Amino acid sequence: MALSGVWILDHTKANKPLFSMTNLVGPTTRSLLAGEGLTACTEDMGTRGNPICFHAARMPMSALVVALGMRLFGDHYLRVACFKTLLLLLPVGVCIYLVWRCLPRSGGRMLLVALLLLAPFAMTPFLADVTNILVDEGYLYSFLAVAVALLFFDVQTRLAVGGWRRAVLFAFALDGVYLSKSGVLPVVVVLTVGILMVERRAGLRWLVVVLVAAAPLGWAVHQHHASGRYSVGTSFDGINLHKGNNAGFLEHYPPSHGDSMDWYDFELNRGLYFSDEWSFNDYHQRAALDYLRAHPRETLAGDWRKLNVLFFSVEKYGGTASHGITRMLEDAGMLVFRLVLWTAILCAIYLVFRARGVERRPLRVASGVFLAVVAACALPYVAGFAYTRHVSVLIYPAALFCCRMLCEPDGSYNQGVMTG
Repeated sequence: MALSGVWILDHTKANKPLFSMTNLVGPTTRSLLAGEGLTACTEDMGTRGNPICFHAARMPMSALVVALGMRLFGDHYLRVACFKTLLLLLPVGVCIYLVWRCLPRSGGRMLLVALLLLAPFAMTPFLADVTNILVDEGYLYSFLAVAVALLFFDVQTRLAVGGWRRAVLFAFALDGVYLSKSGVLPVVVVLTVGILMVERRAGLRWLVVVLVAAAPLGWAVHQHHASGRYSVGTSFDGINLHKGNNAGFLEHYPPSHGDSMDWYDFELNRGLYFSDEWSFNDYHQRAALDYLRAHPRETLAGDWRKLNVLFFSVEKYGGTASHGITRMLEDAGMLVFRLVLWTAILCAIYLVFRARGVERRPLRVASGVFLAVVAACALPYVAGFAYTRHVSVLIYPAALFCCRMLCEPDGSYNQGVMTG
């Protein structure tokens, strides 16, 4: 299904040069292959007539994967897209393996687990992440899924992978999450705290902390070397914040079907000149914070719209337009996505307050961590602006949490439900 999705979405781009890819993926890949870091000199951020050389604008994962694909398969868009899709599905395969080791004995619940593991592939928002090589979520979703699986199925994972190997795999997964998109650093923090709650061996806890911390610290050092400033984020953070907090935001958000907010960059930069990427970042950050302080009522109205896009709307925002049967499939996928996500959220809330007893503590911890992951994932986009793909990375974690409930030993699970 994933490879079919690649063909449907990308077969018309088969002869498109990979260096021409948007979102700066093409230019940063070219720069990386030339040994010049992640440099892209462009006016595409709305600075017409004022090209800026960005050295710290994008996290490295997308450029690394595409560059590896080009080394192996050449400048062939479809082949590299297939390579990326299969490579990033390997962690999802690990998730399925970990869940499969603790299948419930009940035939009905076993079938539900199998359906939950496969259902995301029938949801167009998830398939879009699986097949897309242009957006950070196309890389992030995979690492996030395996990190969540390693945490939720902790007892079974110890038996399957072993203590230190499990710790290393979990830490590398979180590093992959962060190096795909710096804005999800709160999610990395939440999952790190989660593993510290379930891992009792001090040595392994320190191993996880050190390996997870290595990614943001190493990235900050790289940012200083490449751009002159220590930063755990990117030089796009300022304009992303400004795009979601300005006087015209409520007039054009959410964007119409098939549209995005990128066209508004020029309006935010009109009449301005920037000497480098950090002056560009700092101006937009100050402008956004000034707006937030001066317009609290409009800010709250905007936050509600962002939350609606993230958690309630069944229309896809921030992607290409679809029509006819494709639009019907898209809407159906969105409905199933909302059903699975809200089932997981509501069950997690119930279990946090009603799952009692020592034997049910792991499930209660998993419930609390899942809710914290959902909140941490949404936080950066409520602060900035939200598209459907920003929350679609929660599709597989939500399915995994539902599997975690179904894999609870029958006696403990049924006793908790009856008590509730």
